[in-house]
Amino acid sequence: MVRILASLAGMLAVAALLAACAGASDAPRSLSFDAGSDKAIVIIGTSVNRAQEEVRSGRSLETYWQQYDAEGRLLVPGGRSIVTSVDGGIFSEPGYLKPTVSVLEVDPGAYALIGAGFPNFMTLFVRSNDPLSRYKSDNPGQIQSWTYTVDPRRHINPEAPVDPKENILFSVAPGQIVYIGHFRFWKLPFSDKFASIGYSQDVADVAAAREALKDFPGIAGDMTVQDLRLSAETAAR
Repeated sequence: MVRILASLAGMLAVAALLAACAGASDAPRSLSFDAGSDKAIVIIGTSVNRAQEEVRSGRSLETYWQQYDAEGRLLVPGGRSIVTSVDGGIFSEPGYLKPTVSVLEVDPGAYALIGAGFPNFMTLFVRSNDPLSRYKSDNPGQIQSWTYTVDPRRHINPEAPVDPKENILFSVAPGQIVYIGHFRFWKLPFSDKFASIGYSQDVADVAAAREALKDFPGIAGDMTVQDLRLSAETAAR
């Protein structure tokens, strides 16, 4: 019994630590924001293909973004982070099967997608610290890593290199309202592993982002659209 209680206490301590260092997440509906703010608004769309219905262990989808040094092309150790989360009830269809728009208030800066996944499996998109998980998937820059804590910061190399030709990157300035696109994660049947990411910014995606902003009457300003594919094409030249 003592061992069980000690183990439980350790788990709670880890959970508290992770909660304390959690990154910026969905903005409150009462948020006040304008062009003079020292923060920024980032709008992100996500969804997962319906193959997820075949695995019941993952009922929530989260994406993690970490600050990086644009000049040195390295993650910033202990830098700022952003988290999007789409939950689904145990007895209902997971919300992430449908396109979801997250509106977040963030610190200005440059960010890289470092991981995305479900409670039982996390897909990393930057270098891992775990030698056992250092193998490439079919997607450039993507590494797989098992974890029962959905927080890839436990597994990434804090100074991992990033490359615009391989990694998903964006930057935002103070007072900006930026939509960076919709990310469609494709999961393999009978597994929570992501096989690929689809990226789009079609008329419906942009319209959904503008519609989501209507739930935040205190956010004032024009929404700009940042096409991450253009950044990658420029860097590749």
